[in-house]
Amino acid sequence: MDKGTLYRVADIAHVHLESREIEQISKDMDFLLEYFDKLSQVDTESVLPTVCPINDKNVLRDDEVWDSLPIDEVLKNAPDKHGRFFRVPRIIEE
Repeated sequence: MDKGTLYRVADIAHVHLESREIEQISKDMDFLLEYFDKLSQVDTESVLPTVCPINDKNVLRDDEVWDSLPIDEVLKNAPDKHGRFFRVPRIIEE
């Protein structure tokens, strides 16, 4: 992979890379691309495709409905509250 492409990808990803890092990444990418090329040359004609090689399945429980905590119980340890709500510091400026 050429260095220009790596600089462009880094720019798109908003990642600052030093020239020595580009050199190393370029070598690593070349190695990976060569390996992928080797993999693409493997004869898989007699290999059946697998849809899902893992036989695990999700174990789900039934939904159970129960009463929520009372508002007074929920707010009893709140450092600052307003009626039925938690009061928190403003984080968005106008």
